[in-house]
Amino acid sequence: MILKKYIFFCVICLLTMSQARVQAQKLYTLTECKEIALKQNLQLKADTLDLEKTNASIRQAYSSLLPNVNINGAYQYSPQVQANIIPAETFGGAAGTYTAARLGVAQTKYATAELTQSLFNPSAVIALKAAKILVIGNQLQIQSSKEDLIYNVAATYYNIQSLLEKEKLTKSSLQNTETLLQNTTEQFKAGLVTQTDVERLTVNRDNTKANLQGVQNNKEKYYNLLKVLMNMPLEPAISIDTLNDKETVTIPVTDYDPRLKINYLQVMQNKKIAELEYKNIKSGYLPTISLFANYSEYGYNSDANPFKNINGQFYPTSTLGIRFKIPIFDGFNIKYKAIQKKIDISKLDIQARQTLQQNERDAADASADIRSNRITYDNQRRSLALAQKVLTDINQQYQSGLVKMSDVINATSDLQTAQNNYVTAFINLKQAEINLKKAQGTLLP
Repeated sequence: MILKKYIFFCVICLLTMSQARVQAQKLYTLTECKEIALKQNLQLKADTLDLEKTNASIRQAYSSLLPNVNINGAYQYSPQVQANIIPAETFGGAAGTYTAARLGVAQTKYATAELTQSLFNPSAVIALKAAKILVIGNQLQIQSSKEDLIYNVAATYYNIQSLLEKEKLTKSSLQNTETLLQNTTEQFKAGLVTQTDVERLTVNRDNTKANLQGVQNNKEKYYNLLKVLMNMPLEPAISIDTLNDKETVTIPVTDYDPRLKINYLQVMQNKKIAELEYKNIKSGYLPTISLFANYSEYGYNSDANPFKNINGQFYPTSTLGIRFKIPIFDGFNIKYKAIQKKIDISKLDIQARQTLQQNERDAADASADIRSNRITYDNQRRSLALAQKVLTDINQQYQSGLVKMSDVINATSDLQTAQNNYVTAFINLKQAEINLKKAQGTLLP
């Protein structure tokens, strides 16, 4: 009696845990998946950090236009002060003779404050402009990553829906085959059918089980991919909306301009940067001018005592001036650098034209694909209805003894094929829809 109560308690716990797991599976719509992915995807976070880095580079570029202030200092003690050779007649000695004199002192210390300010530096101004363009480039990269993310989330979502539908159809087919195999086995025992009929149904059942296992395995992989795109843990399990073939798939009609696609805008941004780099190279021919000013105080002593100065004081000195640098000849280094950069700009012009051609072709191909998939979907829907009708008629004829078991198996197989083809056609139509939106650059609102 106690054992029965224990077994009953265990069964109740297992059922409760199973029900809790099912209830814990949150159902996500496609819109919710997109929103979560846009908020949590790791690639987007990395792209955002790149944007922050570029913004910091702008502030760095501004720093080259601001003054620099430095304070330098040193302490030096020389146990032996350097001797200087001077003409002896300087101090009343004989002409043509020289004497050694130690003109310095053993201890020297000083502190200097120096200020420099760039007055004319074309390269610094160009670098600031380039940094601002890089910000736009990073923003375009974030938009491109968002488009790719939305596309991948939608494609993965549709694949899961397809697999869920195929899993349901395969389970239904397996159940029908099991029932048919059971009835046929009973008929075989009664001598109404042959062993071959039973064996063919057994093979059909085993193949259906293998197909079901493959579908479930692929479904698990796509669920994991969806979680990765949404930056969610692989556990717990989640669920999505099932396939709704009543949804209307329309061909998007937009005023498509291939010059507004992100990939073309990125090429044009790269060209702008290359043009600034060309100007920066050419600016090497221009002079640079800067202002400098410094103020120093020196202290001296005859022995090693950092806290003591001769006469108890420091001796100040200050300087104010302008530095300039005028390039005269660099061995044609700037000339050939500029030629190379000019070639890079010409290549970017060609790349821009190629990108426009590719964008126009992608949009045209996507439009053709969605029209073709629409026709295929309509055909497969009619084929499915016909296959269902044929199987119903064959079953009735089989019950009346008018057809063989092989006809039932063939009709069942045809229906399975029609069901799978219908699901595939609908998913391909949805896939073609997002392909067209991607080709036209309308995936993002």
